[in-house]
Amino acid sequence: MRISTSTIYDTGGSRISDLQVSLNKTQQQIAAGRKILTPSDDPVGSARALVITQSDAINDQYAVNRQNATSSLSTAEGVLQSVTTTVQNVKTLVVSAGNGSLSDADRGYIATQLQGSLDDLISYANATDGTGGYLFAGFSNTTAPYTRTANGAAYSGDQGQRLLQVDTSRQLAVSDVGSAIFGNIRTSTGQFNIVPGSTNTGQLVTTATIDPATQNALTGNDYQVVFDNTGANFSVLNKTTGATVVPSTAYTSPQTITFDGISTTLTNTPGAPAPGDKFTIQSGNQDIFKTLTDVIKALNTPTITVGARTDLTAVLAQTNNNVDKSLSNVLSSRATIGTSLKEIDNLNSAGDTVGLVYKQSLADIQSLDYAKAITELNQQQVTLQAAQQSFVKTSSLSLFQYIN
Repeated sequence: MRISTSTIYDTGGSRISDLQVSLNKTQQQIAAGRKILTPSDDPVGSARALVITQSDAINDQYAVNRQNATSSLSTAEGVLQSVTTTVQNVKTLVVSAGNGSLSDADRGYIATQLQGSLDDLISYANATDGTGGYLFAGFSNTTAPYTRTANGAAYSGDQGQRLLQVDTSRQLAVSDVGSAIFGNIRTSTGQFNIVPGSTNTGQLVTTATIDPATQNALTGNDYQVVFDNTGANFSVLNKTTGATVVPSTAYTSPQTITFDGISTTLTNTPGAPAPGDKFTIQSGNQDIFKTLTDVIKALNTPTITVGARTDLTAVLAQTNNNVDKSLSNVLSSRATIGTSLKEIDNLNSAGDTVGLVYKQSLADIQSLDYAKAITELNQQQVTLQAAQQSFVKTSSLSLFQYIN
């Protein structure tokens, strides 16, 4: 076999070039600290590394979400702690207002303190998370959920709960609905709570339901059905505004009247109403703001007559019961928040463990064995030097060189 001079040069140059490429690759691996620089270095390992890297990034994002959830929940817990203290103070004031030795002026002082508590509770209900989002407004967290009204406060938020993905298969509520915390005080099993007057002597029974045809006219105010001094006629007053919504009307049993979205039925059982009988119609589901507004009005009303004192006692008893229910709602919400915070702690521990596993698996695939790489680098350098020197000697082998 005859080997030409060009073949010697081509083969030698190609071999030296290959050795230089290998040496350069090893140097890059050492500089990067990774044995896989391109997918072609290890296709299977590269694919596995990509999957693990994506999983690790998602796990890191869950950790960020949990941090955000912790921030929101901790803020809400701080606000509800203040709400708890305020409601407990309200409870104390309501109990003290029942002291029979207090004068009207003394009860007025208590009403002033309760007014301050009402203002505080509305402020807490409109608390934000520190970034401008309202904590208790549901999905409508850009608008204050509560506004002052004659009845206390009206809720303008929605019933949605904002959820945050805190793990692969877990979404956690990071907000609560204001109506669930400050409302949901059931005063009756029906839609309305009917409170007979403390001085009633007749046998009339009153029922009230929402009128489907006019339900958009509902105001949320309290109403009072009042019989005149003959018991033969009645009228309906809006206790909140003081306006007459149904003028004096002759009574026959049974009789149904509709006003402001409410359908009210008056029935003898079997006797008729007595002169001066009255019935108060309240919403069957109140909030703490209406409860406080009602008791403040009652405490500011002089108790000149026995009937007025009896009415005040009834209002204080109902308020005491409503405050207990409201406190139970707040404590229930706080318990839910505490459970969520505990769950986040557990998920953080699990997430940290998974993150370490991902990073270890990625290191097993990509990390470089420096001892092996440096040994290979030295070997490649020696091989390259030997190839270069042998090429020099081989390329000088010719008849002309021998003649020379």
